[in-house]
Amino acid sequence: MRIRSLRLSIALLAVSWAIGLSSATANAAESWVINSFHSDISIGPTSGLTVIEDITVDFGAQQKHGIFRTIPLRYRFDDSHDRYYNLEVMSVTDGARPVPHSDSIDNDNYVIKIGNPSVQVSGMNRYVITYVVTGAMNSFSDHDELFWNVDGGLWPVSKEKVTATVHVPANAFQKAACYQGQTGSKESCTYEQAASAITYGSTRTLGAGEQMSIVTALNKGAVSVPPPMLESRLRVFPWDAFDVNPLTVGLALLLLVAGVGFVIWNWWLHGRDRAYLTQYYLTKDPREHAEPLFSHDPVVVEFEPPQNLRPAELGLILDERADAKDVTATIVDLAVRGFLTIAEVPGKKDWVLTQMRNWDPAELMPFENTILGGLFAGRQQVTLSDLKGTFHLELTTAESQMYKDAVSRKFFSSNPQQSRAAWGCLGFGVLLAGVAIAYVLGTQFGWGLIGGAVVLIGIALAISFPFMTQRTAAGRDLLQHTLGFRLYMTTAEKYRQQFAAKAEIFTQLLPYAIVFGCVSMWARAFEGIDTSATNSWYVGTGPFQAALLSSSLQSMNANISSAIAISPSSGSSSGFGGGGFSGGGGGGGGGGAW
Repeated sequence: MRIRSLRLSIALLAVSWAIGLSSATANAAESWVINSFHSDISIGPTSGLTVIEDITVDFGAQQKHGIFRTIPLRYRFDDSHDRYYNLEVMSVTDGARPVPHSDSIDNDNYVIKIGNPSVQVSGMNRYVITYVVTGAMNSFSDHDELFWNVDGGLWPVSKEKVTATVHVPANAFQKAACYQGQTGSKESCTYEQAASAITYGSTRTLGAGEQMSIVTALNKGAVSVPPPMLESRLRVFPWDAFDVNPLTVGLALLLLVAGVGFVIWNWWLHGRDRAYLTQYYLTKDPREHAEPLFSHDPVVVEFEPPQNLRPAELGLILDERADAKDVTATIVDLAVRGFLTIAEVPGKKDWVLTQMRNWDPAELMPFENTILGGLFAGRQQVTLSDLKGTFHLELTTAESQMYKDAVSRKFFSSNPQQSRAAWGCLGFGVLLAGVAIAYVLGTQFGWGLIGGAVVLIGIALAISFPFMTQRTAAGRDLLQHTLGFRLYMTTAEKYRQQFAAKAEIFTQLLPYAIVFGCVSMWARAFEGIDTSATNSWYVGTGPFQAALLSSSLQSMNANISSAIAISPSSGSSSGFGGGGFSGGGGGGGGGGAW
């Protein structure tokens, strides 16, 4: 009950704020006024109502066709049902002669549009609307009751005087009440009882958004009051879609726990790396199992690339992603191996790549052929800045080839890129399904919390997609060796004495330093050691030094990553020509002028 009251209070606050805001906006444009609004209501023997509304308005100098009157026909009854009334308009006059009008139903509101579309009027005008209503009376154990909103709070202008007269059968009246102001107000207005008529009246001008509601109680049995006319409740999403009760909360929590459990179970089976149960090199068919959850094997230093794999291959096994960094390392690796040279452009942060020899595709990996062929593509030289917007297709192809190579070598159980994409798409699909389920179940039964639980499951799936790649036992073993090799390169300064005798490893292993992100640390290990004799592939603007080359390569890496990752432009769109974008009781309602 407390939750329902809180939700109702929030809804009333939001409605009041919206009405107040819209009324303030409307008043800025509407300068006419309702001088008087009188409703004469007769209660028949079978509780049918005959309502005569006498409305006098002053349009002043404004030219209008007339007014429209809006009367709601459907009201919330309980969590499962709406109550509806039957309404029929009998006549519309100016007090003496008929006035043209058209009637329609709009969102469960009866709309009476009064006036001649070919004629405009101004100044004082009177409109008398007669209609009958059935199904509006309420029955209680000790009395029968009419609870009626006389004028409605949706008028965009003020009403100087609102009155009502209720005619009841003889000796039927029991008690009365009158309220005025904004929705939910308890402010009293006046009422008087004389014979079989009770007269109600506002005590002040009612501004836009304010209304007057009246209550007339009759002695039990004075009129025949049938049960209310009910239909399955029409819920408005999201305001009425999330009923909070033990059933909806319990089902939502059960579904959420099951869904999150599925995500964890799937990761447990397909997201954790595999590991060898025994020393794999002792048997032809080593057994595998999922990597222990809190397993941390010690990292042993490796002094050369594991299995003589290329830098991009180790970069992929390390972070499970083929990306621009791996392509940059491949370009430098191809230069170190003599396929091209890299020369700085004096005075600019740009580099010229020059093809040094033709090559046999069989001597390179497929992704290396793609990168080298994409760089030169029938030309001998290319400037790095010229690659912007032209290398994206080759980049995508090379990355796909890296994934394919890793899977063919059985380093991964499945293509990491496809695994992440499939899991991410599944999460997004479940999220959208949750929104749809919340809408359908919420509008039909108020079970929107069920859909909300599905949305949370979809979010959990989407968040977990980076962790759904799985290295095989061979891939995990390679990872351990790769970590050992990276440890060697990140702590290379400890081995400086060895480097003096084999300075050539500086350039040989430099591409690996790029994928490991330790170019600066690798260069520091060679400070003071002459490595210029090992360099025939890089031409700088100054003397060759390891530290200078390190700095230049880091800058080149950023520029290569930017250049090769930019997609070609697909054109621009104007904001014109389609390119732009925008971002209590029965009765009541309101009206306006047109």
